Amino acid sequence: YLNHRFSKVPGILPPPADTAKIKSTHHLYLLRIDPSVAGGDVQTLKAKLSARGVVNIPHFVPLYKFSIMRQLGYDTRALERSCPAAETVFTRGFTHLPLYDFKRADLKYMADAVIAAVAEMRAGK
Repeated sequence: YLNHRFSKVPGILPPPADTAKIKSTHHLYLLRIDPSVAGGDVQTLKAKLSARGVVNIPHFVPLYKFSIMRQLGYDTRALERSCPAAETVFTRGFTHLPLYDFKRADLKYMADAVIAAVAEMRAGK
């Protein structure tokens, strides 16, 4: 449902569908955007979703973001600089939406909220 709705929205990049070799666990929905098309990065989108009461879950954080890395003596700033793709994707490109046992009305509300938030971003609001 979400892939179908989001595939029609410029700037939202729905995840690939399951294949015979790759199956999603379907516990989280990977919500990716193209910031240059969406009119802003995922941080802006996350704030807009939170304002609409839509939970989003930053997941799959680069390891150097965890405080334990600093505590172990790693230069996390150097690691951050050495991983520009991870930084771009994590800070600008994606978040996750929960996939609970939603009723259709709940999924519709979530999809509508994402689509409206991206429309606002594209309009510069």
